Amino acid sequence: MELECEKNHLVQALGVVSRAINPRSPLPILSHVLFQCQGEQLSCTATDLDFGVVISVGASTLDSGSVACPARLLNDIVAKLPGAPVRLKASADGRLHIHCGRSKFEISTLPAEEFPGIPQPGELPQVGAPQRSLKGAIRRVTFATASSEESRAVMTGVYTHIEGSQLTMVATDGRRMAYHELAIDNPEGLQVQAIVPGRAMLELSRLLGDSEEPVYFSLAQGQFYCSIGNVAMHSRLLEGVFPDYRRVLPQSFQRFARVGRESLMGAIQRMLVVAQEKQSPNLIVMDVSGDAMTLSANTPDVGVAQEEVAVVYEGDPLKIAFNGKYVVDALSVLDCEEVEFDLQDDTRSGVIRPFGQTDYKYVVMPVRLREVVEEAAV
Repeated sequence: MELECEKNHLVQALGVVSRAINPRSPLPILSHVLFQCQGEQLSCTATDLDFGVVISVGASTLDSGSVACPARLLNDIVAKLPGAPVRLKASADGRLHIHCGRSKFEISTLPAEEFPGIPQPGELPQVGAPQRSLKGAIRRVTFATASSEESRAVMTGVYTHIEGSQLTMVATDGRRMAYHELAIDNPEGLQVQAIVPGRAMLELSRLLGDSEEPVYFSLAQGQFYCSIGNVAMHSRLLEGVFPDYRRVLPQSFQRFARVGRESLMGAIQRMLVVAQEKQSPNLIVMDVSGDAMTLSANTPDVGVAQEEVAVVYEGDPLKIAFNGKYVVDALSVLDCEEVEFDLQDDTRSGVIRPFGQTDYKYVVMPVRLREVVEEAAV
């Protein structure tokens, strides 16, 4: 294999595929990126066996072929090369020769034959969604996935339900839940229920643009497939039963608070500075009545804080406590001016959503109900 490629194209390709590499993998080949060069294209592939990415960039092929190169080392080298075309040449003795301007490197490689095969989608039915809308939906949902739930791996993923012209995405870690509905193009009337790893959703969001141009994807063969421009990605779907989110979504409310998103978020963030109680970390008390919501935090060994936020409120006065960080997490992914905080009483969950919208709902449980909600998610 011998080729010449623009440095910025190579940097882009390595940056994209490197996110599919697990540095803790016990298999040396999985720390490598597969280069396949033919014609005017260089294909770069990386995988950790559960998640994989392939990106193609333009290149001048002098000798077609393939080789597996150490991704991290190659990425470090290419990133520091001068801004000139890069020539790569794989030799029969398992070395990759890198030339750029007056710089020369020689690194060890592995045979391309050792690189694992990548699942191919073939002609699977697909559904499409506007990139801007899908990107926003992923952002508003994935933060609520569990970071590490070895006993319940499904909670590290996003429940994805396709039916008719609607895509429903749900994520929960057992203490809060994010729910989003999204209109999609489903020409073949697919009905699919799957759990996509949160990591795959986040990587997809990085590839999505802010345009209304649609992106098409498929959920089949135990895999999630998606292709955007010169990048194709796949991810193994999670197996198991996702918690019944319908049991968690409240059906009725007795109290409604309309409040400015930024003012509420800022006030809670200031309360969190002193909300450092070890038994109930990030505990923020909300006292709502009339046209005001009074927020307070009290940690005896640290200090006391209180702030009042203007609201439009309907219902009887209510004093309720939440994990303030969970509330801020939701407010920070929304881009609306006002949110509605729908409440029941001090023992049942509340729902945050953009004011005037019903396609997004974020369920947050009072601190005192944490254990009960975890049981409901079983």
